Amino acid sequence: MCEDVNNYRTWLDSLIDKIIKNVDEGLKDVRYEASIPTDSFFLSEMLFLNITANFNNGSEKKKSINVVVKKPPSSACIREMARTDDQFHNEILFYQKYGKMYPEFPRCFYTEEKPPTDSVIVLENVVVQRGYHVIKWKYDIPLEYTLAALREIGRFHAKAYAMKEQHSDEFFDMVRNIKESRYYPGSNLQVIINVTGTRSVEYLRKQGYDEHICDKLEAEFQHMYENIILKAIEPEEPFATLCHGDWTINNTLFKRENGELKAMFIDFALMRFGSPVLDLSTFLCLHCAKEISKDMLDNVLKVYHDSLRKCLIENGVDCEKYSYEGLYEDFKKRGLFGFSIATFFLGIQMGKNTKQPEELTDMDPYDSGMELRSVGGDEVSEILANMLLKLKDFGCLDHIP
Repeated sequence: MCEDVNNYRTWLDSLIDKIIKNVDEGLKDVRYEASIPTDSFFLSEMLFLNITANFNNGSEKKKSINVVVKKPPSSACIREMARTDDQFHNEILFYQKYGKMYPEFPRCFYTEEKPPTDSVIVLENVVVQRGYHVIKWKYDIPLEYTLAALREIGRFHAKAYAMKEQHSDEFFDMVRNIKESRYYPGSNLQVIINVTGTRSVEYLRKQGYDEHICDKLEAEFQHMYENIILKAIEPEEPFATLCHGDWTINNTLFKRENGELKAMFIDFALMRFGSPVLDLSTFLCLHCAKEISKDMLDNVLKVYHDSLRKCLIENGVDCEKYSYEGLYEDFKKRGLFGFSIATFFLGIQMGKNTKQPEELTDMDPYDSGMELRSVGGDEVSEILANMLLKLKDFGCLDHIP
């Protein structure tokens, strides 16, 4: 990302006019302050804007809004690797066709799809405007936050079910327009996941775990991308819904309101149509890895399902087809999806990596996979191995021949 915000000034001046038209055309004397976030790695180029203006009606009141501006990365290599054309298309699609209907998402003030470098998304800065915030925990998240996030993702999935049933033409028109930007044959991620996939099995072998089971798991996990990822993402009715697609704590904000902890989701560039287990298993395997057990999964899935069911009823949807028993079986079938993500990303989430994300994206996919396979050493390998055994207790390995 360009470090000098002045390099954006000419472009921002024209963008501000477009934003104001969508906020309130009765504004004048528009001013703005811009800053570039430096405390995190973002795939997109991002700016924070504080916009102030006066009303045309003579009122002394001022209008002030805070927005986040997202642009594709300047690096052609990153754009190609991440398919940012498709990612920006998906997020624009989300806000145009879905997000604008619900206040629980950031308000979208402006979008323009002009790949490869001139696409833009302007969103409400909900940290400033609504008091949401990121939390300090990246893994081993306190249960209160996990449950708040699960209740909110339950509502998210339920409202998508309602749209699928009550406005099916609009829903499936949106689904048909979603572009695959992450899980496709030949992606860099295919190499990385297949390299990191057997890390947990290697650790179990060193601990003297059952050789026959290790052989079976190794045969399956050597091609984890094909055997688990690509199979899990195939939508299957009735549970297929709109999924966030990248539901992590990095894309979840929280605030406490009237004593209740609430969650909000951001960044829908990887949304997809598929099983809710894709979202659930990713979040749980990355952020609750040490706590996962059969009892824990039983409990948190019930919290999720209670929230789902309540929202379905509120939206006039017959919830019988979305039973807890059906969800349980679907989690057994697809729960290794999140584990597959954890094999390469858990160590990074725990802050154990010595290389920065930018360095990893510049590496050959195989070398990047080998680097990620060793991040965190035995500490991360043990967590992955124990989590795998707990998922086995739940039934997530039952389908492996």
